[in-house]
Amino acid sequence: MIVVRNGKLLINDDIIEASLIIEEHIIKAMVKDEKPFIHKAEKIIDAHGLPIIPGGIDIHAHIYDPDYTHHEDWETGTKAAVFGGITTVYDMPLRMFVDNIDKLMIKVKEGLRHSYTNFAIHAGMIRDDNYKAIQTLAANGVIGFKIFTLKPWRASDRALLEILKMIKEVNGVAIIHAEDNVLIDFGLSKVRHRHDPLAHHEARSDFAEAAAIAKVGFYGKTVGAHVHIAHVTSRIGSDIIRFLKEREIAITAETCPQYLYFTRDDVEKYGNYLKIAPSLKTRSDVNSLWEAIKTGVIDAIASDHAPSPRSEKEVDVWKAWGGIPVIELIIPFTFTFGVKSGRISFRKFIDVVSTNPAKIMKIYPKKGSIAIGSDADIVVLDINDCRKIDASKLHHKVDWCPFEGVEMCGWPLHVLVYGNIVVENKELVAKPGIGEYLGEYYKKLYERTMLSR
Repeated sequence: MIVVRNGKLLINDDIIEASLIIEEHIIKAMVKDEKPFIHKAEKIIDAHGLPIIPGGIDIHAHIYDPDYTHHEDWETGTKAAVFGGITTVYDMPLRMFVDNIDKLMIKVKEGLRHSYTNFAIHAGMIRDDNYKAIQTLAANGVIGFKIFTLKPWRASDRALLEILKMIKEVNGVAIIHAEDNVLIDFGLSKVRHRHDPLAHHEARSDFAEAAAIAKVGFYGKTVGAHVHIAHVTSRIGSDIIRFLKEREIAITAETCPQYLYFTRDDVEKYGNYLKIAPSLKTRSDVNSLWEAIKTGVIDAIASDHAPSPRSEKEVDVWKAWGGIPVIELIIPFTFTFGVKSGRISFRKFIDVVSTNPAKIMKIYPKKGSIAIGSDADIVVLDINDCRKIDASKLHHKVDWCPFEGVEMCGWPLHVLVYGNIVVENKELVAKPGIGEYLGEYYKKLYERTMLSR
């Protein structure tokens, strides 16, 4: 038994002082007086009057690819995650397609040995030549299927309908990188002669994003699939999502810290270190994304964590790697620039970093909740801990971060992953291989889905 005492919990929008009683990975009780449990406790953790929140859930992170372990790996990527209060990570394909069981198991076996967090594996990239593997992958514990609407991994429009239909049949989630292929090609044709870092961003317009979101939203509606839009970047993109939601279309969406902070104006300073896809937009887009989070149009904040060594950034723009390290910053970033700045409430903060990601990925209230019977994925959040980002003190593999020097508050004091203490008093106290592999849960969900058909 573990007792987490002297904390503050947000229950039905009320803050209450309480202690948590944890046994066998589960929250067994929430009590005002923990004294009757103290003599049974193997460990007592003091929250010192700080908020206790459900562990963060990052549903979009590029953690492990066997050919890119110089970028990130399970141990370094998930160590960064737990130091940032993320207790569950969904690994997204990077270059190796996860479209058969052998490739899936490569990732699972490494995760079981080296992950500090709970984890699951998304399949992808799903397109015309491999979508018939969806059912087999779902039967083996996959819930999310990554799909591109643009080259080089584009699914054709006709195949997209079949893909979405099959995802619907297995009760999965279609995770869409939504940019219109024709409009992106056209944008690239206008700037290919340039070699400045801004050319990449100017080639990828906001209406290319909006057009693709509208299409996949209506395609999803046609076959009844749950469509999830990855890394939304623009006002018009979020406007289209609002339009679709108002028509009761099953669509959810995420954005990322980079799109909630940086703009194209920052590219002059940071160059290819801010090369990401989709591209950065304007300050107006940043403000509109925050408003979309506040109003529930955008459901979650994910990382799209995809670091690379400096050597792959300090090259010609068209050869430079697209991606940044950010997984450790989701919670402090959202607390600082969301809650402390008055953009969103503390409740909305918990929703977008934990509760809504759990709902999107069909694991709520198992995860994403502080409740009796929920998994003990818990963060004691030190809201008074404010520090300037120093890449040398972060835990991802590469030695840089575009948020260098930005002050963020709200860092974990203690972190429990599946009832195991991983970070205590801001120090790592566990070995990797400690979290839950969610594939087993998803196998059972698939079996129930098939039985109900």
